[in-house]
Amino acid sequence: MNEPATLFVNGNILTLDRFAPHAEALLARDGRIVALGPGSETESQASPATRRIDLGGRTVVPGFNDCHCHILGFGLTLDQIDVGTDAARNIGDIQHLVEQRARQTAEGAWVLGRGYDQNVLQEGRHPTCNDLDGSSHGHPVLLWHTSGHALSCNSSALELAVVHAGTSTPPGGDIERDEHGEPTGVLKESATDLVFNVVPPPAAEQGAEAIIRAMKVMASQGITSASDASTGTGSSIDPELDMYHRAATSGRLRGRITVMPQIRYVAPPDTEQIREPRSFLSGQETEWLRVGPTKLFSDGALTTRTAALREPYTDTAGDGLMMWETPTLDSMIRRAHQGGWQIATHAIGDRAVEIVLDCYARALRETPRRDHRHRIEHCMLLDRELAARIQQLGIVPVLQPGFVSRLGDAYVTGLGMERASQLMPVALFDQLNITVAFSSDRPVIPGAPLDGIRAAVQRLTPAGATLGREHCVSALEAIRHYTMGSAYATHADSEVGALRRGSFADFTVLSDNPAGIPAGELAGVRVEMTVAGGVETYGE
Repeated sequence: MNEPATLFVNGNILTLDRFAPHAEALLARDGRIVALGPGSETESQASPATRRIDLGGRTVVPGFNDCHCHILGFGLTLDQIDVGTDAARNIGDIQHLVEQRARQTAEGAWVLGRGYDQNVLQEGRHPTCNDLDGSSHGHPVLLWHTSGHALSCNSSALELAVVHAGTSTPPGGDIERDEHGEPTGVLKESATDLVFNVVPPPAAEQGAEAIIRAMKVMASQGITSASDASTGTGSSIDPELDMYHRAATSGRLRGRITVMPQIRYVAPPDTEQIREPRSFLSGQETEWLRVGPTKLFSDGALTTRTAALREPYTDTAGDGLMMWETPTLDSMIRRAHQGGWQIATHAIGDRAVEIVLDCYARALRETPRRDHRHRIEHCMLLDRELAARIQQLGIVPVLQPGFVSRLGDAYVTGLGMERASQLMPVALFDQLNITVAFSSDRPVIPGAPLDGIRAAVQRLTPAGATLGREHCVSALEAIRHYTMGSAYATHADSEVGALRRGSFADFTVLSDNPAGIPAGELAGVRVEMTVAGGVETYGE
């Protein structure tokens, strides 16, 4: 490419490379780091044509890597109604927001929104079709729960989806019904597909634009790599892959993307077929777009009380649900493993974590594989025995520490303080030398990495309670998990995650050093510049 090199000088560069953990200057050329070290030594390798940027003593860390988020989904929400806790404190607020949008929406078009949480609404329940009908002015309405594991819709949406009293509840799902057996408009887990599948999908260009917008927001938060943790909708994954390819070749993408095909496209549950990783994005993978692990769900979410627990929830009957019968889950994992896939399985409750570990253990026993890096997404509730099994099997827990600071009070309500304090035991994983990856799961939460790092250090709920002080970690460790850990979780640690010669020039410039200030001052740290491939994607 022979692009002019860029020299970044006068920085406090935390490389996270154990052989050379600190540097003052960095020289980038053609997207990679070609020199790194003391200022004078690095500057001597620059030429007269080299562009020079003075970092002014600011702290530099490797670019943040959100290895579990929903890029397309997040980008689409930027044009949808925000009914999250900052915008709606009660169902009346939601009705007002729906009515406003309905009046601005073309006749017959869907009104879509995201982010409500019955745990914090004043009514303490999900909005129902009866709540939404009067505000929708004839439009079908679908509002996603903040977790993405439940939705609320109006009667028009139920009619379009042909969901009524006689509709059978699908396996791994729940249709909430009133005392007469009529659907209330609240659907959970696999049942959400009944309505979501009748919403017109975005056109290719609309989807590509949503991906570009999502990555622009993430670049402003210091993110240089992200993984779409559930790629594909409906019967074919190809339309979504096309959207990602369009975004990657647009010249406007501000970060690297890894797509994670849903298991149904890789190892369908009703067959013995297996599709090879190289068959996805065939001939279209680049430094900016690649295929990662296959994704599957085993249970639900804590906030919807659908995560599968060993012991019941404290505030409602039941102990959650599993999405699949164990033999089906076991078959999908076995076939994907034999087919050479890295596998990322959603498991939140301790019952689900145990079952998934059993499936991984059987697959590895039948077909041993080194460096498989199979993952458990969320991996929230577990004891020391399950953590030890994770270590023995070489599993990577992919955690979202920001859940505590946004959703922690709901966890206390549903689990009690004792169990809630054991969620995401990062310090325990570190003690066991388990490689941990941090991520956001956005749009479940806003998802800025600095917020997640602060949450891992403090573990404070919105109400100010500390969930498991013994599981707090240092800011430096949290940064490692959001960079090196996430790179390891995506088999990208040879290229990103630490700053060293030959790696991609992906890094973030911060206003202060999170590892050098008290925990109470972390909220003041800002992202001032983001660089991906040696090019500034945010800031100046």
